Amino acid sequence: QQQQQQQQQQPNAGVIWVPCSFAMCAPSPFAAGAPEGMLVRGAATRTNAHSADFMPSHVQRRANARRDMGDDDQVTHVKLEDRTTVMLRNLPNNYTQRALLEMLDSEGFAGQYDFIYLPIDFRTHAGLGYAFVNFVSPSTVARFWRTFDGFSNWMIPSGKVCFVNWCGPHQGFEAHVQRYRNSPVMHAMVPDDYKPMVFASGIRVAFPPPTKKPRVPRVRNYVHGHA
Repeated sequence: QQQQQQQQQQPNAGVIWVPCSFAMCAPSPFAAGAPEGMLVRGAATRTNAHSADFMPSHVQRRANARRDMGDDDQVTHVKLEDRTTVMLRNLPNNYTQRALLEMLDSEGFAGQYDFIYLPIDFRTHAGLGYAFVNFVSPSTVARFWRTFDGFSNWMIPSGKVCFVNWCGPHQGFEAHVQRYRNSPVMHAMVPDDYKPMVFASGIRVAFPPPTKKPRVPRVRNYVHGHA
């Protein structure tokens, strides 16, 4: 009984704060109470011990996503403390990039990102439910993760619950510019709001020009941005 009272007084007893992979972590690698930029190991064992039958669906989706991603080194070779690019998952499908930007700014991240991309289905003109965000500094990621992992205060009616993943294998501003500058999504026939956006000091600037002519997007009956 005395031991149980001590455990109640020290809820984090036996928990070691260390950098670790998603497969070994609690739902958020930046768990509340953890030292800045550190991950939690130990509490995850207790979390994973519960049956999925008793988990809310959004919690299970987050757990499945981290399980599927496997070890951090398989996601990206970039060291944890140097990473700047994350994925927002389970966004409302009718969210636009402009709505995403407004949401990020309203939550205190204005001027702290330099790359945003919310992929759009060219045929349905609906979002695919995820977005990429790159930050100017790795130090911003922990606060962003705590804000949006479990976020549901959307700017439109939606019951979805957001979760956050690392982006991989591409990490950083330059990697994403190179990834998209020659992509079909940068073709002239694609609406500007459907394209990746880059920023300098919080202001949108022109995307670096392609090094070769982008291919036309392979979308049936797609003409000048309209299906």
